[in-house]
Amino acid sequence: MEMPLPQPEKKPLTIEPTIIGEKPKKIKEKKETEKLPRDNKVYFGMFMIFKKTFIEMFGATRVIVYVILSIIFPFIFSNVTAENLIVPLSDLNINFQVTTIVSHFAFYAFFWNAGILLFLFCGLSASTFISGEENSGTLIFLMTKPIRRSTIFFGKFVGYFVNMAILQLFSLFLGLVIPCTVFQVSFDVFLQSLLYLVPIYLYALMMIAIIGFIMGFMSIINKKVVINVVFIMLAIIVIYFVGILLRLALPGYYETWSLYIIDLGYNLSTIFILFLKPFGFQPTPFFQQNFGLFFGTYVNQFTDISAFLGANDVENNLTFLLAETNYIHPLISLTVLIVITIVLLVIGIVVLERKDVGG
Repeated sequence: MEMPLPQPEKKPLTIEPTIIGEKPKKIKEKKETEKLPRDNKVYFGMFMIFKKTFIEMFGATRVIVYVILSIIFPFIFSNVTAENLIVPLSDLNINFQVTTIVSHFAFYAFFWNAGILLFLFCGLSASTFISGEENSGTLIFLMTKPIRRSTIFFGKFVGYFVNMAILQLFSLFLGLVIPCTVFQVSFDVFLQSLLYLVPIYLYALMMIAIIGFIMGFMSIINKKVVINVVFIMLAIIVIYFVGILLRLALPGYYETWSLYIIDLGYNLSTIFILFLKPFGFQPTPFFQQNFGLFFGTYVNQFTDISAFLGANDVENNLTFLLAETNYIHPLISLTVLIVITIVLLVIGIVVLERKDVGG
């Protein structure tokens, strides 16, 4: 007799209610699992933009030109100064040697290595962040990738910043080696002077970031390279040369009309001194007179100080001739500069996100 096979238990058929327009759970879960790879693609895309920008800016020709220009001005400046010394600097007190080397280095670092030269290279590089891609037609191609437009901007900025930070470090290091070599000071003097490379380098990094963001803003709102280049040259002239013309041509009105408020060279010079002071920077009369003449940082006296330098008792440290003008507190100048940069950056990113790149 055959035994009946056990029958599977029948479950009652149930129909789960669904809401019209609601997506199936499986599809939703699948999309959530795909979110992580998409984020990875965004980060990878930003890294590729950074890498491409960094490699392009680190071309051999550009690096060689930057290094040569970093050397020329300090070399000429140091040799001219060394010829005017009454006695060799190496024969004097070591503290006097360090103070003299640092003051000379700080002056042309602000004026040239971390000044005109830095502004020129940073400005030309950052002014093509977006306009360069737009003019070449590659910006439309980048728009097809799963990355935001702001990601493209910051990817290029990071590549630019790292590149200029490396170049500037070599520029300032060579700028310090040159006066130590020309003045024939000891290695101990060089090591003590090396400490002041830190605040000057920090100031240079700040300028790299500020110039990059401001000129990056220019590259967003304007794609004509000629206009950006003219803007850079005008900015250099205004910062490093207009101030001295204002003080010479309008000596009585510079303070009365508070022209120092719009004197960018003065404001940057006070910020530069602000970076140096925590490291015990002691400016020589030479530094004070030239900074007072070019940038108005110190009370300006159009007098010859060579006799003072010759009669100065170097064993009792330096006697400082000029006082700081203190028109504006350097922290106020620094704050205003940072706020302006941030505002332009935010406006630039908003414009970039809404910009018609196909127009």
